[in-house]
Amino acid sequence: MRENRKRYRIFFKLEEHLEVPMFLLAIGWLILFIIEIFRGLSPFQEKLIYLIWILFILEFLIKIIIAPRRSQFIKHNWITVISLIIPALRVFRMFNALRILRTLRVINSTKIIRAITSGKRFFGALDKAQGPQPNAEMDVGFLIAVKNLKEKKEMIAYANQLAEDVKPELEESTGIKWNFVISETFKLDNDRSRNPSFFLDRASMSMAEGNYDLVCVLTDIGLMSRRNVQVSALSSSIARIVALSTRQTTSTGKNRERLDLNSTFVRYNSASLFLHQIGHILGLNHSPATEPGIMSSTKFDRSLSKVPSFSSKEKKVLKKKAKKAPDRELRNGNDLETFIFHILMTFRHLGKFFWPLIRNKALLLPLSLPGLATAAVAPAIILIFNAEIWDVGLGMTNGTAAFFAIISIMLASFYLVRVQSLFLPKREKRIITEHLAVANTVIYFSIFLACIGLFLMVGALMMVIELYVFPEDLMRTWPTLSKPEILLEDKIRIAVFISTVGVTTGALAGGLESRTIIQHLALFRKNE
Repeated sequence: MRENRKRYRIFFKLEEHLEVPMFLLAIGWLILFIIEIFRGLSPFQEKLIYLIWILFILEFLIKIIIAPRRSQFIKHNWITVISLIIPALRVFRMFNALRILRTLRVINSTKIIRAITSGKRFFGALDKAQGPQPNAEMDVGFLIAVKNLKEKKEMIAYANQLAEDVKPELEESTGIKWNFVISETFKLDNDRSRNPSFFLDRASMSMAEGNYDLVCVLTDIGLMSRRNVQVSALSSSIARIVALSTRQTTSTGKNRERLDLNSTFVRYNSASLFLHQIGHILGLNHSPATEPGIMSSTKFDRSLSKVPSFSSKEKKVLKKKAKKAPDRELRNGNDLETFIFHILMTFRHLGKFFWPLIRNKALLLPLSLPGLATAAVAPAIILIFNAEIWDVGLGMTNGTAAFFAIISIMLASFYLVRVQSLFLPKREKRIITEHLAVANTVIYFSIFLACIGLFLMVGALMMVIELYVFPEDLMRTWPTLSKPEILLEDKIRIAVFISTVGVTTGALAGGLESRTIIQHLALFRKNE
């Protein structure tokens, strides 16, 4: 028994270490398979494909030797056994039958099995990266942020009451189970109003640690929208986070005493507010005020004496959306699996990916980040009056300038995201959820577009200086410039080159204020 346990440990450890290299070999085999079908393989590619085949055989033999139950292992991997044996038939090409098959351009069995082998491993890895199919239930974590720890018990009671009130309506409207847990309570430094993005990192950390499908931040301070307007609640369908403030629900007017959290008005209007935000997260839009249902109004109703309900139309949509509501997750993924998981989850939610990129106007983001813009523009202005820069710019080809620009923008965006720790959560966690992966993709592409915007801004400024400020005769007097005439194409290439340098220096020296940049990325709704 002890020997079997030892074999199991060695076997699974071996699988874990071989997963990435064998996955990469499978991709290589798949690429060679496609080349062979459409174009044929070169002698070197033929040798390469045999080498990969031999490595697959060695991997399989090692696993057979280590496997605790060899017969069961072979039985469960019979397709792999066939795929490893049949390529050997390639050595019997002298047989007329195989020769006829090749002349008739019929794909031979080797190619079919090769496709099965590489495809099975490739799509198996993709399926693993997507994470297991989640259970049909939603786990919600309450993150309580208070300005005074004395109010902690009152806020916890408020959260428990809110969960008790909304749970029956959510379960009846969506057809799935809803679980509510108070995940964390923490004290704020002061009572000033905050944008919901302030809580984003802590909420995403709670989501990763607690394995929640959704996190609701309950706070007793004010919430500010991206338009700097006080709001009672905001939600992010991308990151699956709701922020709800009790300051608005307990307010009775200026210089008037606030209502208690356990009052009927606060209780049922909080439930209505929370259900409204959940509706947004699950894909419901605002309904006309004339229609019944929770999504038709965001105003407080002083006559409300029970938890409101979704309309039959809204329930029909919710039941359909709820099937995909629980988040997939990736546990203990390596870098490759994490990368693939982000890509797959983004393709599952393309609408949620593109919409914030349109709303946040990422190309104009450098205008809101003076540190980044200054660090890019200042050296560019100095460089444009430097003869050596003109000499280098005139000497390079258009292709070289374009390649240098593309690589610099990609590296600058990756550097900014990694150095400023913009990915959610900021600290590395062993679990990444489906919607956090989508949010991270939005964050990266927003910064990527911002770097493109910075590149265009600096390049346009350089062109203005070259065309309208820089003296034309001055260029001809520089002894290092051997070109007698400088064309518009040359000036564009020099502007591109200097702008590329500017983007690089901006990323390295300018930096970002992470909370400011996250606030501009439009992960939360702009208002209610």
